[in-house]
Amino acid sequence: MSDGGKAARGARVTLGGQAVKFVLQLTSTVVLARLLSPDDFGLFAMVLAVTGFAALLGDFGLSNAAVQAKDITDQQRSNLFWISSSVGLLLYVSFFLAAPLIELFYQVDGVAMVVRVMAVGFVLSALASQFTAHLTRSLSFGRLALVDIAAQASGLGLAALLALNGAGYWALVGQQLAAAGMLLLLTVLLAAWVPRLPRRAPMRPLLSFAANSFGVQALSYVSGNVDSVALGRTSGPEALGLYDRAYQLFKIPVQQIAAPLTRVALPILSRQQSDRARMSRYVVQAQLGMTYVLGAAFCLGAALATPVIEVALGAQWTSSAGIFAILAFGGIFQVMGYVYYWSFLACGLTGLQLRFSIVTRSLMVLLIIVGAPFGPTGVAVAVAGSLALNWIVLSAFPMRRTGMDVGAIVRTGLRGIAVNVLMAGAVFSADILFFHELIPIVRIVIGMTIGIAFYALAALVVKPIGRDVRSIIHIVRRSFR
Repeated sequence: MSDGGKAARGARVTLGGQAVKFVLQLTSTVVLARLLSPDDFGLFAMVLAVTGFAALLGDFGLSNAAVQAKDITDQQRSNLFWISSSVGLLLYVSFFLAAPLIELFYQVDGVAMVVRVMAVGFVLSALASQFTAHLTRSLSFGRLALVDIAAQASGLGLAALLALNGAGYWALVGQQLAAAGMLLLLTVLLAAWVPRLPRRAPMRPLLSFAANSFGVQALSYVSGNVDSVALGRTSGPEALGLYDRAYQLFKIPVQQIAAPLTRVALPILSRQQSDRARMSRYVVQAQLGMTYVLGAAFCLGAALATPVIEVALGAQWTSSAGIFAILAFGGIFQVMGYVYYWSFLACGLTGLQLRFSIVTRSLMVLLIIVGAPFGPTGVAVAVAGSLALNWIVLSAFPMRRTGMDVGAIVRTGLRGIAVNVLMAGAVFSADILFFHELIPIVRIVIGMTIGIAFYALAALVVKPIGRDVRSIIHIVRRSFR
C-alpha cells in the first residue's frame, strides 16, 4: 500500500475511533456537568493546570523522537523508556512534596490532597509513552483507537459512579487516573514489546530532537493553561468552573480529532522528508480537512453557542455561552496550527519552531494575564486573539524554511476561514431572527441545515471553494476504498 493509502486508511481508522471517543467525551461532559458544581470543576481545573504540565515533562518529547527517527534500534527505544520512567517518578516525588505550596498559592482548601493523588498519573503516563510510540511507529492505528476508547470509557464509568455517590471533585480525579491506568495496561499488552535494561547507545540525536519538541509542547501547554491559573488565582473556583466548562467543550474537537491525527500525520510525513514537493501536497490536503471540516464545526458552534451550551451542559451553564463563542472562533486558527506542528516535526525543524513559539506563546501569556482581571470573558478574548496571532507569525516566517509551498497552504487556510466565518454569520442571523424561541436541539438542527446549505451554495458559486470541497470528498472516498 502506498504512503497516501496508508495515510488515508490511518486517518479513517483514527477518526472512526475518535468518533466513538468523541461520543464518550461528550457524554462525560453532559453527565458530569449535571452531577457536579462549578466549584468542583474549578478546583479540579486549578490542579490540572499545574499537574498537566508535569505529565508533559514526564514524556519530554521522547515519544515524538521515537516516532520521527528514520531508524531506531531496540536498545535506543529501551533507553528512552527508562529515561521517561525515571522523570515520571521524580516528578511524582517533587509534586507530592510541593503540594502544600500549590494550595497556598491558590488559597483554596483541598488542593494539596488532590495534587498528591493526581501525581500518580505522572508515573502512569511516563511508563506508557514509549509503548504508545511503538504502536504509532508500527502504524497500528486500529490498536491505538481501541486503547483510546477503552481508556475513555473506563474513566467515564468511574467518574459517573463517584459523582452519583456524592464524591464531588474526586470524581474528576478518578476519571483521570482510571483512563491513564487503562491506557498503560492496554498499550503494554498490545505493543508486545519488552524494554531491555539500559545500556550505552547513540542517544544524542534522539534527545536533541526530543528537547526541542518538548520545548514547543511546553510553551503550548503553559500558554494554554495559564488562563486557568490566572482565573483560579484572581476570580476563584466558581468563575473558573464556568470558564473551564466552556473551554473543555471548545477543546473537544482538538482533543478528539486534531491531536490524535498527529499519530497518522507524523509517521507518514516523516517518510517524505527527501521529497518536499510531495510532502507539500500532503500538507495542503491536511489543511483542507482541518480548515473546512473542523473549522466549520468551530464556527457553527460559535454561531449556535447558547443552544449548544444548554444541550451539552444544561440551562444552569448558559452564562458560559459567550465565553464558548469567543473561544470557538479562535479554534479555527488552532486546528490550522496543528498542520504546521506536523510539518516542523516531520522536517526535523523543531528548533526553528521553538524559537518562534517562544515569542508567540510569551505574548499569549502576557495577553491572558492582562485579560484575567476582566474575568472569563477577558481571558477568552486573549486566548482567541493569541491563537490567531500564532498562526499568522508561523505562516509568515518559520514555515517558509520547510521548503514547502507555503503560499498554497496559506491560501487554502484563508479560503476556509472566509467561507466558515460567512457561514457562521448566516446561521447566527437566522437563529436570532427566526428561531430563538424554539427548543435548543431544534435550533441546532436548523442551524446545521442552514450551514450545509450555505456550503453547497458557496461551492457552486465560488470556483476555488468548489474545488476544495471536491478535493475533500475525493479524500474521504479514497479512505474508504
